[in-house]
Amino acid sequence: MRRLGSTADEIRSLVPDALASWREIRENVLERGVVDQRIKELCYRYLANDPEVTDLTPFSDPERAALEWTDAIAYDSERAGDDLWARLHRSFSEAELVDLGCAIGFELGQQHWRRTVGLPARD
Repeated sequence: MRRLGSTADEIRSLVPDALASWREIRENVLERGVVDQRIKELCYRYLANDPEVTDLTPFSDPERAALEWTDAIAYDSERAGDDLWARLHRSFSEAELVDLGCAIGFELGQQHWRRTVGLPARD
């Protein structure tokens, strides 16, 4: 596969506004926000098919709910039923759910894009 650059930011720099937008998203949604960053990172690892995140048993209830929501966002929105939403609301505020959902969506797109340009899903 031919790459447009050796890093994702090198590729984005071909369109400076795309690079600037991505930096804003990375800094303010993916790397910061109101939800615990450890939970975001766990969800990002799940999206990247990290084998350490496939068995949900060792995780806390909030982590499991976040991972199940990640799965629903990425693979089958029908999995986000009433039970999952009740569990999400027990663990997260509305602001945290918005932050987490946006972060999962952006990271999902980022990982898919990285793979299509010949880069690993995550650095």
